[in-house]
Amino acid sequence: MSTSTTSLPGYVASTWTVDPVHSDVAYSVKHLGIAKSRGNFTAFSGEVVTAENILDSKVTVEIDAASVASGNTQRDEHLRAADFFDIENHPTITFRSTGIREDDGDYVIDGELTWRGATVPVSLNAEFNGVNPNPANNNTDTLGVSAETTVNRRDFGVGPEGNAFLSEKVKIEIELQAAKA
Repeated sequence: MSTSTTSLPGYVASTWTVDPVHSDVAYSVKHLGIAKSRGNFTAFSGEVVTAENILDSKVTVEIDAASVASGNTQRDEHLRAADFFDIENHPTITFRSTGIREDDGDYVIDGELTWRGATVPVSLNAEFNGVNPNPANNNTDTLGVSAETTVNRRDFGVGPEGNAFLSEKVKIEIELQAAKA
């Protein structure tokens, strides 16, 4: 089923540059099976290309893996090490959309996540939050999208296998703002 772009207030076909200052790429993973350890990435870039039909739109994002920030310096250094992110050999994490589809009135962004050299198909549940002028950026139109997915860290070779201390499921949550180019 084709989606009319007029059903989304403010939606226009254009190219948008991700605003890392007003966006967030965060993760959470259970530790010891009892509590979530949370963090985010502080350095990333990307582009959204909205098409006349939203289902034909594209998203690309590149994350600096060394920018991981969990709120604990010692943990961050361990995450950057070879047994987790291995930033020396894999400095970036990338996402490239391969399609957008509707699912019961919601949007799903299908794509490929590349982390530690492994590329795995993922689907992000997404919400189009609208378009508004940003007074802090010369009233440039700014697009907002929220998205989330859960991945298995072992699909990417991240962390030890079968570790009772750390869940294999990692939830990724994205709050994205992008300025019209």
